Amino acid sequence: MYYQVEKMNGYYRIGSPESVYCYLIVGTEKAMLIDTGYCYGNLRETVRQVTEKPLIIINTHGHCDHAGGNAQFNEYCYIHEKDVELCKEHTGRKMRMDNVKRARHSIHYETGEEYNALPEGFDMEKYCQMDTGKLLSTKEGDVFELGGASISVYETPGHTKGSISLLYQEKNIMFVGDATGTFVWLFSYEATDLKEYIRTVKKMYGLNAEEYIGGHNPVPMHKDDLKRYIQAAQEADYSKGEPFECFFSNECKPRVCALDGMTMADMFRPEYAAVVISEEK
Repeated sequence: MYYQVEKMNGYYRIGSPESVYCYLIVGTEKAMLIDTGYCYGNLRETVRQVTEKPLIIINTHGHCDHAGGNAQFNEYCYIHEKDVELCKEHTGRKMRMDNVKRARHSIHYETGEEYNALPEGFDMEKYCQMDTGKLLSTKEGDVFELGGASISVYETPGHTKGSISLLYQEKNIMFVGDATGTFVWLFSYEATDLKEYIRTVKKMYGLNAEEYIGGHNPVPMHKDDLKRYIQAAQEADYSKGEPFECFFSNECKPRVCALDGMTMADMFRPEYAAVVISEEK
């Protein structure tokens, strides 16, 4: 099966071969799907195998690997208004075609081995005809009640201007998408500057969540991890950074600024933290 569903602490983690995770919270009355991934497989069918309850869908931001599957669903998909145009760009035909080409030649980051991340029988033309899905805006202060599970929206700009995070109040777990982590991209046009990113991570730290769940890493983050992410951003120096080859833009010449002089060769060490910035950011 293309998607792997794991039952976690009050939610389900839906993983896929390209190392993208979606999260499903099932309350007594409704369910919530956080992000829809690239969606090369049938995500809707996977979700419906877990629950048939009315579904709320939220994108943590507008990038293709978090909103690519919106169009598989008839339900509305919530996103911050600042990321609507980004979502349109990243779910457009050109971006989808580029994503498919890369997926066929995916690289396992830890082993360096190449593999095909697409499911058997994948229909490229059908996939490339998909769009944003039915978007509705959400903002900080919105609360979604699922029945025994209350999900609060927080604005967490940095990675994109419209990035949001979702706090599962009863479990004190925060789903952060790509808002922070060990290797945060802050170089593209849709990202904020470092100062705003630092404010965001400090804000997340102050919420005192038990766990911070990211969109690409299976291991939850904790408050002590956020301290390192803040430090990496505060100490970031573009002139000393390691050149980074980005698959969608060669104009800004991004560099990796890692904590304590580490390099990308250290990125799988538990203590690693870095931001990827442009000279302008």
